[in-house]
Amino acid sequence: MGGRSALLNNALQRKNTHHRLRKYRAGVDNAGDVIPPQAMRRRLEISSAAMNASSTSVVLWDLLPQELEDKVLANLSLQELFKVRSVCKSFNQAIRRETFRHARRDAFKAASSSSSSTHHSRTTPIHVSEGSFGPLVFFANAALGKWEWSGYDMELQQWRKLPTLSNSCLHLPPPDRRSLKNFFIAGGDGLLCMNVANPLDSPNFEKLIVCNPLTQSTLELPPLHFRRHPVLIHIMVNHATNSFMILVAGSSSIGSQHLCRKTEVYDSLTSSWEVVSDLPGPDFGLNEYQVGVNANGIIYCVALVSDEAAVMVAADNHAATSHDTSTSNITTAAHCCKGLLAYNVKEKSWSSNSSWILPRLCPDATFATTQLLECNGSIYLFSEQELSSCKDVHFCIAKLEDGLNWMVVVDEKRKGYSRGLLVYPEYVCLAHDDHKLCVFNAVEHSVVVYDIHANTRLSLPSPSFSHKGAGFSKFYTLNPLGFVFRPSFHTAI
Repeated sequence: MGGRSALLNNALQRKNTHHRLRKYRAGVDNAGDVIPPQAMRRRLEISSAAMNASSTSVVLWDLLPQELEDKVLANLSLQELFKVRSVCKSFNQAIRRETFRHARRDAFKAASSSSSSTHHSRTTPIHVSEGSFGPLVFFANAALGKWEWSGYDMELQQWRKLPTLSNSCLHLPPPDRRSLKNFFIAGGDGLLCMNVANPLDSPNFEKLIVCNPLTQSTLELPPLHFRRHPVLIHIMVNHATNSFMILVAGSSSIGSQHLCRKTEVYDSLTSSWEVVSDLPGPDFGLNEYQVGVNANGIIYCVALVSDEAAVMVAADNHAATSHDTSTSNITTAAHCCKGLLAYNVKEKSWSSNSSWILPRLCPDATFATTQLLECNGSIYLFSEQELSSCKDVHFCIAKLEDGLNWMVVVDEKRKGYSRGLLVYPEYVCLAHDDHKLCVFNAVEHSVVVYDIHANTRLSLPSPSFSHKGAGFSKFYTLNPLGFVFRPSFHTAI
């Protein structure tokens, strides 16, 4: 272990040594002043010796068989791998090898079988995750064409910088400084799926990209059959077949009423899109950017659904004032309320249920924001509701009990409410641990974890980002980042 650490540490130092040597040969010191000739010669002797010492470790590394290289790298932590990958091209290529991924899986299996305190019930997991990160925050430097991100490491309980999204292998465009919020980003099992088309430049055409930030692999998906900016994007990964599917639905494009019900599914096994059943409900019923949640093969999302009581009243009024006895066209947005739509992955069809109408704190409450999340197999709804009678704003968390009825488990009055939350997702809610939900204020960077079973709350440390002061500015996504990112070297594209 000691030899391995020394070898890698020397390799990590090699990059800095090269940088210092270039400065010495240029004849300037750290302050930018010219170095006298005699001192210059001495510095070159010292730096050359240092370069030779560090190069020795690289030579030793190059002499190792590939199998041993994979085993050494496979036992490093995720953060150590980030550092190693930045040392040189050979290390970066080694980490992208298929043999390294197999060695990494074997290392996880060995650690799992030797630990009696593992949280996993199986000793040979199908899917190897490198941890759980959330909430997530993105930063961009439009001038340099770069963007980075950070996430809260739930295991180590600290904020960490995640793999760069600016690598040339990913071919991801930087966010546009002209827009307050950029891109629709969905995540699942080590993959990110992003609509990176700029609505300012391409109002009617999407550009969907799937990438694995760890392996630095990426895939631009073929155009949709019905070109548009979808409102729902959901990733489904099948580790048994080493494949993934992408569900997209709805449309946010101006003048796209004929597209607002369209649903398509991409299958990586066929590398093609399939048009499936249309969304039910009124036109533009799916009108909030979201990633949805998957529970037992059913993907749920928030949309306007038919309010049966309102439709019955409208039908009576229609019959009393019209000779037309047909009631097939009376369901409009005025006769709808917010509820859940469910997509059955196996049957490729949508459905709704009157029991899924979203719970309001009182009859005059209106929803400012809504977001679904899944935790321990249960579906939760996070919402911000404005009470018209007193102008108070509450955010609440409700649990869908037995798939039929909502039960409010958290109800708190908000402070400092502003209409800014309608412009970008100010509050984000995501699963944190067993029966624990995390509420993150993306503006103030405050983090509170609610234990649903114990009925307690705990504040987590606010992030301190290294991106600040380096020309980077935070940007918001179109959708709330209500998913937990679990990086993996094994989710293939």
